[in-house]
Amino acid sequence: MKNKGFPEIIPAAAISEACLDSAAIIINTTGDSSVVNSLAELFPQSGYKVYYVEPGINQLKETIALCSSLKIRSIVLCGEELPEIKSILPDKPYSAALVSAGSNEDKSNILTYLLEDGLVSDFSHIAYQSYKYDPKLLQKTKGKCFEDLRLGAIRGDISKIEPHLRSVNYMFLDMRSVRYSDFPESLTKSPNGLYAEEICQIGRYIGMGQNLVTTYIYGYPSKSKPKSASAQLTAEILWHMFEAISSNVSEDPGIPEVEKLLLRKIVSMGQEGQDLDFYTSSSTGRWWMKIPEVKNNNNQYVACSYSDYITACSGEIPMRWLFFFQKINHN
Repeated sequence: MKNKGFPEIIPAAAISEACLDSAAIIINTTGDSSVVNSLAELFPQSGYKVYYVEPGINQLKETIALCSSLKIRSIVLCGEELPEIKSILPDKPYSAALVSAGSNEDKSNILTYLLEDGLVSDFSHIAYQSYKYDPKLLQKTKGKCFEDLRLGAIRGDISKIEPHLRSVNYMFLDMRSVRYSDFPESLTKSPNGLYAEEICQIGRYIGMGQNLVTTYIYGYPSKSKPKSASAQLTAEILWHMFEAISSNVSEDPGIPEVEKLLLRKIVSMGQEGQDLDFYTSSSTGRWWMKIPEVKNNNNQYVACSYSDYITACSGEIPMRWLFFFQKINHN
């Protein structure tokens, strides 16, 4: 295996508090080093470390749990399919997001599992194509007040994805969501899908997440030729994630000390008492909107995008605001 020290290869048993200086730990379950070799050809732009381990599938659960206990973000390279779902998700409430083309390629059953798992507090399905999505599952997604974002909805403004990933704990990234022309080693050879640049941008948004624990990347050949398109694109996604993690800033307008540092923008909707409050960070460009919790006379701060603010400025209540107002005040 070629390596220039990025990432730094260590045995799984060496994961400890000494690794707290790292942006993340890559956990490779495929036995193939093509991705890490491609990553070693790239240049980190910030002074961060990334560690790389190959624990084997039998040690995967323990390795992920160890990273989680140390609060080190882990990225699992899975190859064609995800490991057994129950073995990689927690037994306590969690949030999740899935980037995939639909439900017809989901041999691991991750979509159905997330929709049926009572421990899932929030879930977003991103970049799906309607003709590849079982309508029953899509209806179930909406019925549980989970979020979905079609591929067509993000094509003109990919920044719409970022709010969906900001508070996610577990991220599932299916490489089959990339179109064949940008990913010629695709397992499905789909003519439509995400562009290479778009999935790298999604990698950046994943790295910007405030509560990320583990990311699973799958849907690509486990065994690749040196410098193959799949290995290089996967490595570039990882690079974008690490760059974002290394420069990430923890922000929460629900904390008074943080709120003082944010710029508050009040948008009048034309009637008294119908003002919408937005907050934005000048350092990261993130946006939030304040949603009233009517029953408890309280407020919640929900991640949103600049386009939601612009929609409000045009005199329309953003759909994301309405969605969360109904969800928060459901009972």
